[in-house]
Amino acid sequence: MRLRHNCGMDVLRGARAFVAVARRQSFSAAAEDERTTQPVVSRRLANFEAHLGGALFERSTRQVNLTPLGTALLGYAQALLSAERSLLDAAISHRRGTVRLLVPRDLDPASWAALRLRALTAGTDLEIEENDRERRFLRFRLGEADAAILPVETARADWVVPLGLAQVTDRLRPLTLAALRPTRALGAPAAARLIVLAEDASVQLLSAVRGAAAESGLAAHQVYESPSVVGALTGALAGDDWVLCSQEQAAAWRLQWFDVRELTVARAYRLESRTPEGRKVFEAALGREIPAALGGVRGKSHDRFGV
Repeated sequence: MRLRHNCGMDVLRGARAFVAVARRQSFSAAAEDERTTQPVVSRRLANFEAHLGGALFERSTRQVNLTPLGTALLGYAQALLSAERSLLDAAISHRRGTVRLLVPRDLDPASWAALRLRALTAGTDLEIEENDRERRFLRFRLGEADAAILPVETARADWVVPLGLAQVTDRLRPLTLAALRPTRALGAPAAARLIVLAEDASVQLLSAVRGAAAESGLAAHQVYESPSVVGALTGALAGDDWVLCSQEQAAAWRLQWFDVRELTVARAYRLESRTPEGRKVFEAALGREIPAALGGVRGKSHDRFGV
């Protein structure tokens, strides 16, 4: 069936009614959420269904269930409302002169709070949002932020963060990768894993870690990419696994950190701004606070690190 087109505001109202009813599975509860009446929600939804060319809910029973079309379109409606919120937030930020900065998650939030406070003192209303690496790339590319701290190759980096291995341990001697090799007593399945966090799981870094591990005699399964910091820390706190992280992260997580000679890898970050002027603002006002929050070293002279 061919879709009919109408006012964009009607589509947004319809999408809000659709998502509210789907979330609450009730027209009356959805009306309460939308601060309107049930007949208004029903009318908006009916108009929305007419635009889309089919019913979104089964109405033959007392329960509210999605039709196959409703199931297929719910995610798109949610994305539309999310985009609307982002648009309105961006307009508000622009009017207030707010600068939006995207930063890595799973670092010390107190450092980012100190960064924001310094920016406010310098006269910049800085809004800081923590996202994972892929989300930061996407949101910056879509124009949802004024600046972002993004991972890059070391040669282009503003800041380099050395990485080592950390665990709850009473070990005093320097750590080598060879010490993590499987033993006959433990067997390969019980050997300690080397955990790479999602923030660091670039193709280049993973390749470097796996190459160093193989050269030191570690089994392939011992290098593990963890999507969850909590999951990674569980093994490290138990003294079973080793987490690849910065020295600052290890201290915050109460782990013993080792600079491993065979494992010369690091996080490399660059501040990307939508305008050259925006980059100058960050460099002038926050040149010291950003590397402190990242746990990194300012500058590009980091030949020790290969990724």
